Amino acid sequence: MKTKLLSVILILFAIIGCSAGNRGKEDMFNPAKSERFQPIEKRELAGWQGALDGDRLVTSGEVGLTITDLVANKKLALISVKQVAGFDISGNFVVWSDLRNEKTPIGELGSYDVANADIFLYDLTTGEERQLTTDPSAQVNPKIWGNYIVWMDNASDEIKEYPSHWQIVLYNIKTDEYKILTAGSGGHTDPDIDAGLVVWEDGRRVTERGLRAGGNVPENNTDIYLYRIDTGETVPIATEDYREGRPQISGGLVTWEVYNGSHSGDVFVHDIVTGKTIQVTDLDVDQRSPVISGQFVAWMDERNGSSTHDVGPGPPQLGHIRS
Repeated sequence: MKTKLLSVILILFAIIGCSAGNRGKEDMFNPAKSERFQPIEKRELAGWQGALDGDRLVTSGEVGLTITDLVANKKLALISVKQVAGFDISGNFVVWSDLRNEKTPIGELGSYDVANADIFLYDLTTGEERQLTTDPSAQVNPKIWGNYIVWMDNASDEIKEYPSHWQIVLYNIKTDEYKILTAGSGGHTDPDIDAGLVVWEDGRRVTERGLRAGGNVPENNTDIYLYRIDTGETVPIATEDYREGRPQISGGLVTWEVYNGSHSGDVFVHDIVTGKTIQVTDLDVDQRSPVISGQFVAWMDERNGSSTHDVGPGPPQLGHIRS
């Protein structure tokens, strides 16, 4: 089997025209074509998934997880992992979920919901690898910021079938303390963490278990919630009567996808400081899976063609959120 290539583009952004003040949707969001940025270098690295923190990149491939220093163009570590169920990097820490303790191949299991997946942590400064969970249930999709890790855990779900009633767990690397941030049924998924804040897709208002399998189904009435690590406060960010999911956070900005009355998604952004929420996209096509870094948000966009089972969605779009 040929190794797939992950193209890594290092981009220098020139942000222009940022100023304070209250603005509407047109002023706060500007398409990428109005901004000045140029790729300064392009490289190709083996792998089919990646996670980036500063100048350090983790790629997942046939041999496991490879950590590369992009500035020094140097491989920092290779972690042997056969089956990965999510990974991330922050500073000198790499975190991932793997199935080394699962005896049945994932192809026979059908989903991670019924697998024995555990969370592992690797310290780039010492080369030490630690197993953080030992429960025979599934702990998957970890995200890390500084000394804090969040992941999805279905240990409390007695049925453990797809789609699971996941809970969100917060772990402190320094103190070795765990805290479950969610409760109840409905399934809480897709956590993200940055700047002392945790966000996730919350399923407390989902009425039927099977609806959680519908990523683009408006009746899958999930919401966006936020947890403040310093105060222990949980607050709602988006709680409309349709699907709001796959949140991502960077600093004081949260972005997510919305399916309201159709199977075509839109992208929203919320400013935690001001409490203002703006709709970034509004075309009658699927615009989804947003990611955010600083004041830039990118998403998958089907304005140039719809996706099929073997053809990916249209090219990602990039926009600049003005402060």
